[in-house]
Amino acid sequence: MGNPFDPMNILLVVFAVVAFIRLRSTLGKRTGNEEPLGLKETLKVKQNGEVKPFSSDETYKLSTDEVLSQISKKDKNFKEDSFLSGAKSVYQMIIKSYAAGDLKDVKQFLGKDVYSGFLSAIDSRVKQKQKLFNELINFDSIEIKEAAIIEDNVEITVSFETKIISYATDNDGQTIEGNQDSPQSITDTWVFEKSINSRDPNWILVSTNPDN
Repeated sequence: MGNPFDPMNILLVVFAVVAFIRLRSTLGKRTGNEEPLGLKETLKVKQNGEVKPFSSDETYKLSTDEVLSQISKKDKNFKEDSFLSGAKSVYQMIIKSYAAGDLKDVKQFLGKDVYSGFLSAIDSRVKQKQKLFNELINFDSIEIKEAAIIEDNVEITVSFETKIISYATDNDGQTIEGNQDSPQSITDTWVFEKSINSRDPNWILVSTNPDN
């Protein structure tokens, strides 16, 4: 099994299936600006701190570092740096796919609730004859904020701090939200999940901005 979030694995999938992964609501908290149209809903995932170790019925609390250590022991290919590098690539592909309004090639990487939320926002945008544009300028930081083992599943919460030009236009091409020229500072919190026993190297996006 390759690296869990190896960019090469992702690119192979992209070319094989053709591409990839509500944003904010899908795009996260914004500094000084309203969020883009169609990204209002927030998906949540329970993170109560009660986790189970692998193959054990005893429930107890583990720190993020302890969880990552257990993941590494179970999956020898897991490396934190590789995971974050892959998460960065995934993030870029997601915001492009979401803005383009085409999820068919990224559905396999999205949890059921996230996919439904993305699709609902896109359908609403189409009905109102509006378009969303997202251009990622740069990443300010990417870091793992939390990790939890829940039965046989592992969830890793990642924080993305970025600069993005994001705006929406109406049917006449007029900007109705956002700014075409000024990047916005955005903080997104995404939760990725994977079965610790799965041979599939891909992590699934199961929540965006769960604290909102």
